[in-house]
Amino acid sequence: MPGVILAALDHPDAAPRLLAAAAGLAQLTHASRVNALAIWTPPSSTITTEEALTRRVEERVRGAEQRRVDRLKAIYADWRGSVNSTVVEWADVEGLADEVMDEWGGRADFIVLKRPTEGQSEQERRAFNTALFATGRPVLMVPTEQPASAFGHRVAIAWRDDGRTIKAVLSALRLVGGAERVDVLAGSRDATSPPSLPDILEEHGIDATLHVLPITGQQAFGEALLAAAHGLGSDMLVMGAFARHPIRSLILGGVTRYMLAHADLPVLMRR
Repeated sequence: MPGVILAALDHPDAAPRLLAAAAGLAQLTHASRVNALAIWTPPSSTITTEEALTRRVEERVRGAEQRRVDRLKAIYADWRGSVNSTVVEWADVEGLADEVMDEWGGRADFIVLKRPTEGQSEQERRAFNTALFATGRPVLMVPTEQPASAFGHRVAIAWRDDGRTIKAVLSALRLVGGAERVDVLAGSRDATSPPSLPDILEEHGIDATLHVLPITGQQAFGEALLAAAHGLGSDMLVMGAFARHPIRSLILGGVTRYMLAHADLPVLMRR
């Protein structure tokens, strides 16, 4: 099935990992196109209300952005030579990251972004929050601390019987059908009424194994999920993303917040 993957690039150090993940996701989902996007920071957005945008400040900001985008484009050019079966295109756009991401992400089937880190810029925060909570598209969140590696062969699904998790699973069906193993991780507070395998997987012909994780309150459930995924040898996690709006002051659900801070394997998320 034709599809479009959007790889949003910001830091040159993380770009090779993100491009490799975008190529891997394109292969798993049989997507026909990968768009690599770099967003220029407008000089005016770096100025506080007490400051003035002088020519000197504008030249400094534009110079730094030019160097950053040039490095990203060089990394993209090297990566492009290794991609054979997928159409790949480069774009760099100046603008507020939430507005650019809303436009470009809304046209993609999947968005690939790096996992948020401490000290991220306002542009990075805007881009990530808009991609995950406003575009309506599934986001592959990639940890960039580790070297690139294959994923999508042993998939864990963090199951919760609600619309957001169902949408995340529906997005993942294009890749889990060919997985070697699919494990469903479901939390339970009541041992007398354990969860069962989701009907959506059986209806789509996905063979999966259920694992019930007790919710005790003594451990963050996100931590338990991540530990279980690692114990099963999973190379990817699928889950719904939970937050209350507005985007600029998100109050994240506990598991979502934990994964944004700690996930060390690719996580496919959707709100």
